[in-house]
Amino acid sequence: MFPSIQMHNTDCHCTRCNNNDQGVSRVSRRTAQRHNKRARFEAEKRSMEVDTEIIPTYQSDSVEAMDGQANSPISDAVSTFDNDVFVGNDYNGDESDTTDDNDSDDNGEEDTAEIYVEEFNNEDPFAASGMPENPVHRFIATFTVLFASRYVVNKGSVVLIEFINELLKIYGQDFQLPESLAGLHKMTGFSSITKGIKRFVSCPNCHCIYEENMSVPPHCVFTNVGARSPCGLRGTIIDPMHNLFLGTPKRMMDRWVDKKTIGAEEFAAMEKIAETMVLPRDYTKLTSKIGKGFPYMKADDWKSWVLVYSPVLLHGVLPFEMYNNWMNFVRACRYLIKPSITFDEVNSAHDYLEMFCKKATELYTPTILTCNMHLHLHLRETIRDFGPVYGYWLFGFERYNGLLKHIKTNGKDSFEATYMRSFVQNAFKGDYANAVLKSSSHVPFFNILSKLSPKFTPTTTVITLSSRPFRLQSFLLASSNPHLPPKGNEPLPPSTFPLQLKKSSLMDETDYAHLLQHYKTSYDLPDLVSYQYATLTNSFVDNEITKLKFIDLLGQQYRGKNGSASCGSLVHIMFVGSDGRNTLAYAGQIQYLFTHSFTHPSNSNLHLTRMVHDHRHVFAYIKWFNTSSDRSREDDGLEFCLPTFSPDSRHCIVPVHRIFLEIATARITTSRNVSKMLVIALPKKLYA
Repeated sequence: MFPSIQMHNTDCHCTRCNNNDQGVSRVSRRTAQRHNKRARFEAEKRSMEVDTEIIPTYQSDSVEAMDGQANSPISDAVSTFDNDVFVGNDYNGDESDTTDDNDSDDNGEEDTAEIYVEEFNNEDPFAASGMPENPVHRFIATFTVLFASRYVVNKGSVVLIEFINELLKIYGQDFQLPESLAGLHKMTGFSSITKGIKRFVSCPNCHCIYEENMSVPPHCVFTNVGARSPCGLRGTIIDPMHNLFLGTPKRMMDRWVDKKTIGAEEFAAMEKIAETMVLPRDYTKLTSKIGKGFPYMKADDWKSWVLVYSPVLLHGVLPFEMYNNWMNFVRACRYLIKPSITFDEVNSAHDYLEMFCKKATELYTPTILTCNMHLHLHLRETIRDFGPVYGYWLFGFERYNGLLKHIKTNGKDSFEATYMRSFVQNAFKGDYANAVLKSSSHVPFFNILSKLSPKFTPTTTVITLSSRPFRLQSFLLASSNPHLPPKGNEPLPPSTFPLQLKKSSLMDETDYAHLLQHYKTSYDLPDLVSYQYATLTNSFVDNEITKLKFIDLLGQQYRGKNGSASCGSLVHIMFVGSDGRNTLAYAGQIQYLFTHSFTHPSNSNLHLTRMVHDHRHVFAYIKWFNTSSDRSREDDGLEFCLPTFSPDSRHCIVPVHRIFLEIATARITTSRNVSKMLVIALPKKLYA
């Protein structure tokens, strides 16, 4: 056979090939493409430091922009690639075009400097060069592709497209949608969301992953190198969801039931108390399951049982030593599920788990311990190696399984890819809509798009309440350090916006008096007057407020009391003790959330460079439960309060920045027929 011959038939004008008398070099098409990519990469690096430089390049063949490159900062200055772009193993052309070139003796290193498209990681992932410039037409195309992905199957989408095209003709529009769903995806850039999805196969023995089109070894090539620790677990993630909540609680409950420690009478009594308990929205209610003996319990159910129900309901039911030993497990779980945890807390949790396991062998029998309980003692290493449990426990994985099972497929082969395409599209619809609808003229359409993509938050309508940048550490400090209380107009997390506002209203006169007093104290303005005397001075406080439906602070959702529903309204707020040094957590219930505008009189004539939203404050109106002198449950992490509210005062006006924790409550009646309320503090989310 004749050796393959390189065809040097393409002119290259890159900076390396134009250093000759002709200002051009003849190279192969493959080399020209490689030079082109390198030129774009180097130009993009320079554009970060100096103004963009035009790179003179030229391709003899017809060219068009690659997918995802249309919005590159230098896309107009540089010629783009040929239609048959080579990435990875997708090229199936003539071998002669893929061999290395030796046409440039001065550039011997160039063939080893492959620059792939993936390296341009700052380009718009939703670039859609085919989208119309007309904002109405652009919205129609975006709406159609989002509506079809959510509600319409392939055949129905074609009918939808035909219907919309007919309407466009009737109203004399010079725009038509592509006739196929695939064409619509390409024109709008919606196909970019799923363009990186690939199929893989796994080894059934070692679970090694291979791309489907790769050469897979005929047998397992995994070599077991042995263990370096007695258990061989260091470096292996132990899932805290299964380890803590799907093993030990059920094991202990089964033992208590088998040994008649807990029977039907105790279950009925516990159910009665459980019916009085109020839990945060993120915790599962177990009222009926407790009375029936815990049937069909899932990890979420056991989590609620361990953290919320069991400290209240098992007290007085289990023998004293058994209850105290169980509380060691509860205390460990309280530490381990925190979104942010210190090394000292990790060690404390390990000590509690160790005490729980050792004492269990004494209270029951050595056979009570299982392999799963042994793994409790390796959670310390897991958290030290991989961080807090929120990063890898399987609660999110299990919830996504619930979402995936509702995705409809055609029942044929490759259903895995169908699952993944639907899942990825749903995850990034909001980002896609923000990327293609950037004009202010699209604002009227946002309400419709939010119904097609629940995660769609228009960037053009997100308005923060302060000109100062949001700082996470300062925000967290505001809730934990009452010595430096915020005023209410400090920056809130960006994820809090847009605020879910109701219509403006006038504040109740009694509540308004406390708001006025709050401003007097917070801003040290004793001369502030009521709105009733607004004509006499500029130093007054308006009585108009805007209530909020709810507020989301770092993933934790709070809302006001709505009738008999109290989920999300029970909170802990830190206050300075009477001695001026100690800090105490007080339990209260949010009655309503609201925003209020107030400008410090000395700032009313500031220059226009001051942001107009600095005057807006975000508050919660909170009623406080009366405290109790009973401290008998403090060692269990519980506190007693009375189920009545103290008189209202200026302390009822609380900036939302000060919300420390969400709490659960339970009402109990003592042997002397005194009604009390137990408060269970729970860790809050920190999704920054």
